[in-house]
Amino acid sequence: MKTHITFVLDSSGSMSAIEDDTKGGFNAFLEDQRDEPGTATVSLYDFNTNVDCVYQGYSTGAAPKLDDDNYTPGGRTALHDAITTAVTETGDRIETMEAAGRPDNVIIVILTDGKENASETPQERVRDLVEYRRQEHEWEFLFIGANQNAALTASGMGMDKDRSLDMAHSEDGAKSAYESTSDRISQARREGTTGGFDDEDREKQEKARDQ
Repeated sequence: MKTHITFVLDSSGSMSAIEDDTKGGFNAFLEDQRDEPGTATVSLYDFNTNVDCVYQGYSTGAAPKLDDDNYTPGGRTALHDAITTAVTETGDRIETMEAAGRPDNVIIVILTDGKENASETPQERVRDLVEYRRQEHEWEFLFIGANQNAALTASGMGMDKDRSLDMAHSEDGAKSAYESTSDRISQARREGTTGGFDDEDREKQEKARDQ
């Protein structure tokens, strides 16, 4: 089973409070996925006021880690622009591939610590795009949000509430969010679906908020 993961990662100014934890969590995610059976590729989009494609279509074994050169928080939160760009470019890339090489699973992972405040893309455009990919191509979307109601934000963009996670804006919150995401991706690589975030994933975030 072939899986592709596109990460859409917030790098707005408020992410500076968990910058090191974000780098460490993402890098640990890559390490975890390198040990999983099967084939997986990853693309990374970074967004603040602008949207940047850091890389596309790397195998999990070769994907560059986050460091000071490719992840430096600053600016505002162009969430809608980022999702639209990442989904559109991921779809375009897959459609140019030979049929035999296309992924069986496509999972879009969005992690943000703030609400939309800088995009030109309206929410309705994001919702239409997400719903199209979910319904017509069976893509999955995992939405991880801090400092907001993640389920409400996700559903407003056409995503499944069960595949959203409220993240504590802290070292433990970020670490647990990446661990939960890695678990969900591993499940998809074995079974064809992430199954969404579960009670254990949510309990980890509650514990992180209590500390």
